[in-house]
Amino acid sequence: MTNSVLRNKTISTRVTEEVSDRAKANLAKEGLTVSEYVRLALIKAANNEVELVNFLDTPEALAAKKEVENGQVERIGDLDVLKAWVNRIDGNTKK
Repeated sequence: MTNSVLRNKTISTRVTEEVSDRAKANLAKEGLTVSEYVRLALIKAANNEVELVNFLDTPEALAAKKEVENGQVERIGDLDVLKAWVNRIDGNTKK
């Protein structure tokens, strides 16, 4: 009997090169490749064995919420300015 893996679906995602390199290095310390890690994570998700992270409950998000509630915010522009800023930090456009 052969020891083969049935492959019937490919899933891809995009991350920055820096994120990819850091992930590869950290996973290698645990003896895993990125593909192996993603495969294991997807199996756990399919079996409902994951606890999703609520990013709105992080200390940073809660501090930001408190700032808004206390009026400690500064308006920096309209929605177009926000979209341009997000695109710039995502690396989609030049400054």
